[in-house]
Amino acid sequence: MKSLLSIFFLLQVSFCFSQTYYGQIINKENDTLNVQISIKGNMIFKNNKILSLQEKITVIENGTSKDYYPKDLKSFKIKMEDKKAVTYDNINDSIFGERWYSKKVKLYYTLIKVETRQSPYFAIYRVFLIKKPGQEKVTNLIPNGFSRLITQKEMLEKFTDCPILYDKIKTDEIKIKNEDALVNFIIDYEKNCFSN
Repeated sequence: MKSLLSIFFLLQVSFCFSQTYYGQIINKENDTLNVQISIKGNMIFKNNKILSLQEKITVIENGTSKDYYPKDLKSFKIKMEDKKAVTYDNINDSIFGERWYSKKVKLYYTLIKVETRQSPYFAIYRVFLIKKPGQEKVTNLIPNGFSRLITQKEMLEKFTDCPILYDKIKTDEIKIKNEDALVNFIIDYEKNCFSN
């Protein structure tokens, strides 16, 4: 019982503290500022950090903190726990998405939290967002395949605008089995369908 109480106390204490990381923000005027980014409490798990960063960031500048939402910034970069800096871009002023590829076609990684009726009363799903040139609407890819990251059916539904790759998907020449294959597909998609 003592160890259970100790663990509970430790978790409660960790929720009260905030963690501060080195970062950069790029505002709507294209000014780049070096800042400290604070992530407050309840951030033991990586998914909680990602969900928090997607909605807003809290920046500490000259001793004061200020919240920035996607509508306020073009992007920000954050370096967490001895890892390389990760860039998050503003996606349609509604969410920050982790940048995985960004040239003419853009690929982002996000998480969505959905309420459920069973404990813990929510589920977290990965969603890849693709922003195509000249289109405001973002294409969602939801990983839900067993042997593939993205199912063939979903790929066929989302990439009808590129006949070369559509045919390869249809004949099973292209299979998205993991994240690296998805990034390579997006590069190929850009090269074959948006090279102008």
